[in-house]
Amino acid sequence: MRKLLVLLVLGLSLSTISKAQVTDQEMSLVGSILKSEVKVFFAQNIKLATDEAEVFWATYDEYNDALKPISEQRVELLKGVIEKGGELTEDELDAKIMSLSKILKKRQAIRMKYYKILKKKLGIKVASQFYQIDGYIYTRISASLNESLPIIVPVKN
Repeated sequence: MRKLLVLLVLGLSLSTISKAQVTDQEMSLVGSILKSEVKVFFAQNIKLATDEAEVFWATYDEYNDALKPISEQRVELLKGVIEKGGELTEDELDAKIMSLSKILKKRQAIRMKYYKILKKKLGIKVASQFYQIDGYIYTRISASLNESLPIIVPVKN
């Protein structure tokens, strides 16, 4: 049931993002709902003792805070593709791909940093579950975003 709810929230967020006129308030609302559902998904899939839970959730919140600027950059990049209907000049397309590559590298570096922090604080079991669940969620969100994007049509400069 929760997985279905997460997918419905993703669908809502993607339909909102795919409309050219998205307000910051709408994006904030969708982001809050999604963040909440992701936390529920984590809680259902990682079994923690009470003392572990405090450490995990404090670290997880730090992780989310570290990801926030990168997530915002990614959303802005995708909105730029949507606003142009996928029709980008070769230079624009190259710049967006280079930017996306940097964003993905930064995200992976942060993910590894927090994997190591969790491994040190709570052990390999919790850290590996964090890594796996985070990867699963990110992959699902990425796939949904890609499905909602227009096909890119390079136009000559």
